Amino acid sequence: MLGIREVNVKNVFRVFLFAALLVLLGGCAGTGGGLGSISKTNQLMPGMTPNQVKEILGEPSQTQFVADKWVWKYSLHEYWKGWVPYYLVFGKEGKKLDSWYANEAEYMQQQQLWLQAMPPTQKHEVDIKVR
Repeated sequence: MLGIREVNVKNVFRVFLFAALLVLLGGCAGTGGGLGSISKTNQLMPGMTPNQVKEILGEPSQTQFVADKWVWKYSLHEYWKGWVPYYLVFGKEGKKLDSWYANEAEYMQQQQLWLQAMPPTQKHEVDIKVR
């Protein structure tokens, strides 16, 4: 009887982990993120409305007004590179998409911060004497 109970607990734990993974992956995909999301920028065209952009990329992570422009920020995934900060610029009056670009300088700064956060590798020396 005890063996069956242990198996059930293990199965419940596995199901829980699988469900948590699905929720995490689904959350990324639902916000315009997700793996390979940078390819969605191929669907963008100058003159698009904010709603048209949201249909493609989802909600932006940040928005702000800079001078006479409305700037949206996304973190889009590029294979073999990672998450790249992407900015979309709308005209303030017409609210039409003017331009979009990846901020490579910000990406490199993020990478440097990750490298600084990682503990340095330690060198271990082992002295082995063979007779």
